[in-house]
Amino acid sequence: MRKKITIVGNGFASLFLIQYLLFPVYPFFTFFFRKIIARYDIALIGNGVFTYFPSIPEFITGKKNKKSVLTDIRPFLRRRNIKFINDVVVDVQNDGRKVITKNGSYENDALFLGIGPAFLDNDIPGTKAHTYSPCHGPDEMDKFMAKLESMTSGIIYIGFKINKQDGFVAGRAGQIYECACLLDFALKEKGVRDKFEIHFFSPNRKPGETGSITDRLQERGIILDYGYEPAEFIKGGLKDKDGSIRKADLVLYSPGITGASWLQQSCITVSPGGHVDVDKYGRVKGLLNVFAAGDCASHENPPQWVPHQAHMAQLRSQAVAKNMNDVLNNKEPVATYRYELSCILNMENDGMWMHMSSDNKPPFWNIFPRRSKFLVKVKNSFEKLYILYLRFF
Repeated sequence: MRKKITIVGNGFASLFLIQYLLFPVYPFFTFFFRKIIARYDIALIGNGVFTYFPSIPEFITGKKNKKSVLTDIRPFLRRRNIKFINDVVVDVQNDGRKVITKNGSYENDALFLGIGPAFLDNDIPGTKAHTYSPCHGPDEMDKFMAKLESMTSGIIYIGFKINKQDGFVAGRAGQIYECACLLDFALKEKGVRDKFEIHFFSPNRKPGETGSITDRLQERGIILDYGYEPAEFIKGGLKDKDGSIRKADLVLYSPGITGASWLQQSCITVSPGGHVDVDKYGRVKGLLNVFAAGDCASHENPPQWVPHQAHMAQLRSQAVAKNMNDVLNNKEPVATYRYELSCILNMENDGMWMHMSSDNKPPFWNIFPRRSKFLVKVKNSFEKLYILYLRFF
């Protein structure tokens, strides 16, 4: 009898898990044989729409829009004989063996949580009411762009905050840096850059801090408010602790990341920072055959610079796929993952490959330059290939 696997969420972590758990490539002619050779009955619970979040900052230049960053992954699942359940999970019970949704419940022999993040929108009062964020998806970014396009001049604040309770980068600083650089580029293209004042703020950056990204911001005349955290976001600006007001006509802000609120009431072990608490194998601590990766999950003893989304989700899901296969065959998990931060900062007229790894290996054997406008094409090629894979393979 086939073992049952339930996957929750349809973001990067879940899709990479499927890629590594099953055969990596599915030619069309094997479609009729997959049910015969399948080792597991797999069900995925989600909304069926994959969002390519790394491209959302490009809404600012008009190179990307809502249609281009969304992909219906239901055909991708059908080609793999994975049952799709259009629902929302609200609880996990019975030590992980039972998943409760708004409309039903599902039993499993192994469970994977790739549920994505929740954002600490209440960390700074007024965040929801008076800021926009690329991290909240294309609809939110469309609202930001509508506001921006209505302006002929003004003061724009762009910033982020990181949840550091679990010792790693629980936030999306990279997207915000990219937004700041792309905003500068877009305003220059329109010939109105001199009519706008752009501020970049973060309480997680020390005043006077230097570095390659900081250099790029300064080259563009962006005012650095490193170390600054508003006491409150208000209409027309940011309020400081002393009650003084910093005028802002538009604020783009990414709050820190935590885990979904329902985790706290479930049987899932939760870290101090609110994430799913996993060990070095990606296994949820204290539970059998329950795994997690991506934005929802913590790391075990991580370096402080490591993130947990996109490429890092890929590395973690690869290890989880091996370990899940092992535990379902009565073996102990042994696969771990390397820590790596690797992303291309798209500035439209320039590009920079940001990279750190626990084993000091360079990205792609150093065949690409670390800084070049050519990297913008490389980044777009990665996106096109991945979307092509989801849509047709």
